[in-house]
Amino acid sequence: MLEFIAMSAIAGTNCHYQGPYLVKGLAYDPVDRQLQYCEYYTSKENDEIIVFYYSPEGDLIAEKTLQERDGAAASRSALPNVTQVDRRHGEVREVLWQDSQWKMRYRANEDKDWKVSLRDARSIDVIDAGFDTYVRDHWGSLASGETLNFNFASPMHGRSIKLRARMVSCNREASEDTCIRVDVAQPLIRLFVKDLNLTYDTASRRLKSFKGIVNILDSQANSQQLEVFYQYSMPPSGTLPAHP
Repeated sequence: MLEFIAMSAIAGTNCHYQGPYLVKGLAYDPVDRQLQYCEYYTSKENDEIIVFYYSPEGDLIAEKTLQERDGAAASRSALPNVTQVDRRHGEVREVLWQDSQWKMRYRANEDKDWKVSLRDARSIDVIDAGFDTYVRDHWGSLASGETLNFNFASPMHGRSIKLRARMVSCNREASEDTCIRVDVAQPLIRLFVKDLNLTYDTASRRLKSFKGIVNILDSQANSQQLEVFYQYSMPPSGTLPAHP
């Protein structure tokens, strides 16, 4: 029911944002069905992707920059450079490729110290929205029933988190959809962490919805479980916003 409401309203909902965008996402609370924020993926001439996050009232609450690394376009890389800044709390999440290694920085707010960690190239497979590229690069393996194990960068923890992804049956009758579930690879931790559920359009391999912990905190600076629905204004080969 929530998906029907969201998809019916998505074309007319913009959180008062008036600029151009490649992709628009509407993030809803799956319990009370209230819109929490809108996200807009925009592109610059150098293939840099900037994501703007707006509150329903029209306030810019956060922004994220995805940049190319070693000539790999940000829109087509599983490992882009990422900087995300929350304008409400001063939280910053950053993963950058420097001196042949990954540098992760995290700051909870402007009053906290920076947490900085360095990781070698082999320790990280996916960064932020690069998960979408990773899924499409391994679509055939997923479709054949294979479970993908990968290391996802978490600047908040200063390390990578071992995750696994697999195709599962969708909960509704929609033959045009492909559903993917992502969970923590370690069995013990899996008991305390909820799964992430993504729905793709099978033909275009575009992400239609994401349900799970999002990378934007709520107004009290707490993590939140939301369902995000996406609308596109670009060809199917463009950037897709997946973020475990």
